[in-house]
Amino acid sequence: MAGVLNIGVSALLSFQRSLSTTGHNIANSATEGYSRQRTELSSRTPGATGMGWVGTGVQVDRISRMYDEFMATQVRTTQSAASQLDAYYSNASRIDGILGDPVVGLDPALQDFFDSMNVLADDPASLPSRQVVLADAQSLVDRFNGLSQQLDDMRWLMNNQIDSVTDEINTLAEAIALVNQDIVVAYGASGGGEPNDLLDQREVLLNHLAEKVDISVVPQDNGAWNVFMGEGQMLVLDSHAATIDTAGNANDVSQLDIVYSSGTGSQIITDQLSGGEIGGLLSFRDEVLDPAQNRLGLIAVGISDRVNSQHQLGLDLNGLAGGDMFSAPAIEVSANNTTAPAVTASFVDTGNLTDSDYRLVAGAAADDFTLTRVSDDQSWSFNTGGGYPYTYPPAGELDGFSISISAAAALGDEYLIRPTRQAARLLSLEITDPRQLAAAAPIRSEPTTNAITGGINLGNASITQPEISDTTNIPLAGAITLEFDDTIPGFTVTGGPGGSIAYDPATQSGGASFTFAGYGGMTFSIQGVPQDGDSFVIGNNTSGVGDNRNALALAELQNENTMLGESGGVSETTTFQGVYGQLISDVGTKTYSAEINSQSVNGLLESHQMALSSVNGVNLDEEAANLVKFQQAYQAAAQVIAVSNTVFDTLLGAVRR
Repeated sequence: MAGVLNIGVSALLSFQRSLSTTGHNIANSATEGYSRQRTELSSRTPGATGMGWVGTGVQVDRISRMYDEFMATQVRTTQSAASQLDAYYSNASRIDGILGDPVVGLDPALQDFFDSMNVLADDPASLPSRQVVLADAQSLVDRFNGLSQQLDDMRWLMNNQIDSVTDEINTLAEAIALVNQDIVVAYGASGGGEPNDLLDQREVLLNHLAEKVDISVVPQDNGAWNVFMGEGQMLVLDSHAATIDTAGNANDVSQLDIVYSSGTGSQIITDQLSGGEIGGLLSFRDEVLDPAQNRLGLIAVGISDRVNSQHQLGLDLNGLAGGDMFSAPAIEVSANNTTAPAVTASFVDTGNLTDSDYRLVAGAAADDFTLTRVSDDQSWSFNTGGGYPYTYPPAGELDGFSISISAAAALGDEYLIRPTRQAARLLSLEITDPRQLAAAAPIRSEPTTNAITGGINLGNASITQPEISDTTNIPLAGAITLEFDDTIPGFTVTGGPGGSIAYDPATQSGGASFTFAGYGGMTFSIQGVPQDGDSFVIGNNTSGVGDNRNALALAELQNENTMLGESGGVSETTTFQGVYGQLISDVGTKTYSAEINSQSVNGLLESHQMALSSVNGVNLDEEAANLVKFQQAYQAAAQVIAVSNTVFDTLLGAVRR
């Protein structure tokens, strides 16, 4: 009877374990990351008899965990990509909303400024019109300042997010290390049996970690999993966890770097991280925030430089040359080096500026340097030849600016050059008096008397009002007189450059242009047929109250293609509003692309999660059926024991007789 009893007991214990496992599944059906468990049963070793082998019952081999490592890896990888895109999109959409707003964006402020300048050109002596120009100019400055401040606020918020994510990564890494330790102990205590619930805990922690940064795992023989991130940085090694932290960039404290720390020391790994929330934040900073702030500053530099240059070519209501309307921009150069060579940078042609930062690094030789455009990694190497101060490029400009190096540098010395980053934030209005608006041109031309007859000019020739491009020898030291001499044929020039200019009415009466290069780059045209002795005079515009020529030139800047020249990497130039339109388009395109990609990857993530859930998820209907099945089996096993007892009692009764 012992055989039947043992079979019954083994079945009773086995189905009791199956009932416990089923109950455990039901109890954890809503537990995050729980993997369905199953009691694996097998026949006991049968016993040999003279009639053959007789079964001895059932035994529990193990409690297996329904888990698919390939699917779980797919979920982690896709989760990392989804979190990266979500972080990128959520931040990019904020900037897209700020810059593209038709009310608070830059475009309406630009339009208002140039509209008021056109109104001033209609009545250049009007003080109310001049006051409107100053009001709209201040509004434009405020808009630049405000947009830049909002981008700075976005940077501050993003830095806080990066700080928070690094703290979460450290917390998760430490938790995984502790669970690794518990798993190793559990494997040893059970003789190799899987600690299923601990494995689930580790899987949940790995999934949360994958949301923060892209990771890879390497299983170890003792049951622990080593975790790597970035380009192979060890985050968890058995029961030990490394840490990451944030620190201000050596050249810009507002730009956070990610610092990796382990037993071997610390290193900056910002450029080596990808995926997860932290990858999305870093990509957003590099691809959207920095270029947007640089492009906004580029427009501020262009507005300031072009408007100031044109304004300086005019006369105000006090008869004085125009000054700066806006503050003059300066290029930011920062460094954190042990040596002291000073590096400065200056604008040469703001129309050729890009929206990129630049990195200047000293080479192995004391006079070797490499300048790199950060946006596309294009580099220029040069040697100063030991001559200091040294200007690069030696002649002309690179992307609209030049740099000056005061002395030789040490190997690895690095300088960050930012031509436009802070320009929008620092822009200010320099004029407060409406009378100081230089709406008039500084010189004017008019016909005078015929030198031979002493009366009015006899011919029908006319001269245009001169235009200037700089202030060389302006105002004029004296009037410049042009007198026609038909023996040349042309005009003799008295005053100014002197000499004569050729003009043949027979062939040039339709018009001819002339330039006095040393006098403000003065250009003018003469047309028609002059008579011998006819003359024109070019002089200072001392009574130019009603003159609107410089106001018209200032208004026309709105339509001139003065930005993003050839060295800026594009084939065509564009206007101020064109540059802003490109900025809105670029940010909008990246935001839309991130949104579409995010939706796609989140859909893929859901698909992978469902596939994994089909393997490890708890189906309550199935578990309820198992509960009934194992309950009935348990009751049947109990009946086997009862039958064994009855047979034993019957046997005892027969012996007693």
